[in-house]
Amino acid sequence: MTRPIVFAFNVSGAATARRVALAVDGETCGLEGRVTGLDGAFDDAAAAVAEAFRAGRPIFGVCAAGILIRLVAPLLSDKRAEPPVLAVSDDGAVVVPLIGGLTGADALSRRVAASLGGQAAITGAGARRFGLVLEAPPPGWRLANPDDAKRVTSDLLAGAKARVEGDAPWLRDSDLPWAEDGGIVLRVAPEAGPPPAGGLLYHPQVIVAEFERPALAALHAFDRAMEGLGLAAETLAYATAPEGAPVQHGLTDALAARGVELRIIEGRLDDRDVIHRAPGLRVHRRPAPAAAGEVGRPLGHVTVIGLGPGLDGWRTPEAAAALDRATDLVGYEPYLAMAPERPGQRRHGSDNRVELERAQAALSLAAQGRNVAVLSSGDAGVFGMAAAVMEALDADPARWPGVAVEVLPGLSAMQAAAARLGAPLGHDFAVMSLSHYLKPWPVIAARLKAAAEVDFALALYNPASKLRRERIGEALEILRSVRAPDTVVALARSVGRAGEETIITTLGELDPELVDMRALVIVGSSQTRAFTRGDGRVWVYTPRTYPGV
Repeated sequence: MTRPIVFAFNVSGAATARRVALAVDGETCGLEGRVTGLDGAFDDAAAAVAEAFRAGRPIFGVCAAGILIRLVAPLLSDKRAEPPVLAVSDDGAVVVPLIGGLTGADALSRRVAASLGGQAAITGAGARRFGLVLEAPPPGWRLANPDDAKRVTSDLLAGAKARVEGDAPWLRDSDLPWAEDGGIVLRVAPEAGPPPAGGLLYHPQVIVAEFERPALAALHAFDRAMEGLGLAAETLAYATAPEGAPVQHGLTDALAARGVELRIIEGRLDDRDVIHRAPGLRVHRRPAPAAAGEVGRPLGHVTVIGLGPGLDGWRTPEAAAALDRATDLVGYEPYLAMAPERPGQRRHGSDNRVELERAQAALSLAAQGRNVAVLSSGDAGVFGMAAAVMEALDADPARWPGVAVEVLPGLSAMQAAAARLGAPLGHDFAVMSLSHYLKPWPVIAARLKAAAEVDFALALYNPASKLRRERIGEALEILRSVRAPDTVVALARSVGRAGEETIITTLGELDPELVDMRALVIVGSSQTRAFTRGDGRVWVYTPRTYPGV
């Protein structure tokens, strides 16, 4: 479970928010201008709650339940995947689980209520009557037929009796109505097979797969072995791989899809409980459900993300989730400042011109089992850190064998600027950086002229800085030698941040003194248009069709 977040909407709830966070090892966040002294602040409640929800973080709101209901209602889609959402009264007397009965909300409400000396207002009939949710077994157990759980719960509430086949202390210790001849069978077994008629089948996760060569083929061999042993695939608790062995990307994806962690170990696991041996594979059966944390370390992970152009709402849910689960953040100092603070998370800042060294440092941290997020602004794949991480990997492919790498898409500055302006990139366009630190100016000049000559709209990053003012003048001379003076040009500065500004002008009238590193320049094609609506706002767009069609 990712780290819970506790939102306080009024100063009267600040102290309770701190107590809730202490009970669940969470983070506190207060409404800007009203609540101070917490871990963080928010000014847009809808955006802040949506970001946490999409990142899968358990959410507590120290507020009226109706506030949270309205904030999360547009986000609801899958009850089995949605994170817990709980409302807590300002005085801590009542904790109400609103969403997430299948993902731990009831247990969290009891835990927080006990800590606050309050009441857990659990409304689910099964949870209240029996002290558990049959559809949501505790860690270490999998329900083979979750679609039947609602019907079974209804039958038990209506007076039916249950009996257990197998051993599951969490079931036996509940308040379910038991009878030796109960008509509803709750079967607990590692073996594969159909669930009992009218009942439920739980698989204890007692199997550990030990891969000598961690590749997708090894997982296929494991599946064949499990089939031969008559054991359910859902009994797999975790898998292991030896330190230094290259881990195939397909294997980590396949295990993640099963909700199974790969652990990196030194040497081999003990032989005492091996039930299957094959080349490169050993299958272990534990006497009780196993936990991944009992051996080795997690597979190191590097996630390259873009923070978006500025607004928190422009950060993708994937990026928000990666930020939340990261143990370490690596990036250029101003970009690190854009990321929310997480207690216990390490930050590794550096100068803007050491991208390759930054990428190598992130990979080295991940090689120690860390979960590292490498930050860019905008989209990491557009003049960002994704290319630097790829370059580091390409230079020495065998150096970090136990590190998984992924790149997440983001919202680029040109997309944000285009949206503010209308649709200036509505037809074919080219994207360039005018910085000559990583490529020579003659190459930039040649590309700029070629793109202008074929009538692309242009999005120009890094157009000017204090130390290279002359280059923007040269770039404008190149463009003016090819394009008409009335070509629409727009400057978008600090989009999504404080000081946001857009300027719409023409190529002939653009003053180069207006251009700096905070500005993105969009130069229209011959077809780009600017128009003014009745409210006085000017919009810019490039038509989707081109003359001659």
